[in-house]
Amino acid sequence: MLKGFSLKLTTLALILGFISLALYLWVPAIPVSPAFPYALIFLYLFTLIVYSTLSKSMQKRTSQFANAVMLVNFGKLLIYAALIFIYAYFRRSDAIPFTLIFFVYYIFFTSMEVFSLLNAGKK
Repeated sequence: MLKGFSLKLTTLALILGFISLALYLWVPAIPVSPAFPYALIFLYLFTLIVYSTLSKSMQKRTSQFANAVMLVNFGKLLIYAALIFIYAYFRRSDAIPFTLIFFVYYIFFTSMEVFSLLNAGKK
């Protein structure tokens, strides 16, 4: 289960990375943060860890899985917000492009995580 998810997640990360690189190099009208590779790697690794944790808790009681989902999502919210605020504080000129690219990556990775957990729960 984790192997299939990590393959899908890697494919998604590569696609997002190539699109971001193309926009960064060839479409200067679209602001892409030069820190996009770091945001991509961070979200990739974090999503992989979260999925692994949640898929393990899924095998236990339903109430324990529900608690794990709520705790993990709250933790993600705090960590992601702190990361964005810290980056924006130190790199004010790049704050908006970084926040936008981080949000786009977040949407894609979280969607993949949720759909994969739903499919794993059906099995």
